Amino acid sequence: MKDPSEQFEEPKWKTAIWVILYAAASGVLLGLFSILTAVVKFIFSLLALFLVLRFFKRYERWGARGAFIATALVFFFIFLVCYSAYFYMTTNDPSVASPSV
Repeated sequence: MKDPSEQFEEPKWKTAIWVILYAAASGVLLGLFSILTAVVKFIFSLLALFLVLRFFKRYERWGARGAFIATALVFFFIFLVCYSAYFYMTTNDPSVASPSV
């Protein structure tokens, strides 16, 4: 006979979607925290902490928590690379990068 707690477990694809959404939001919030220099940056840190606590309350399995942390780090680095590329393209003079013939 099945355990009563397993009866109400949501499907794995739904858990994967929630992991990706929570991790993307947390990764972007942590990226904004690392980029900003004003006191406003701490609001993004607290929002990321709130999302982590909310996710950990919703999913008590270690697999989902580990996937969340790993995916959040991936989204954090992707956000930083995209922001760095955008910042480089908007602040540098393109004529310096291209050789003149």
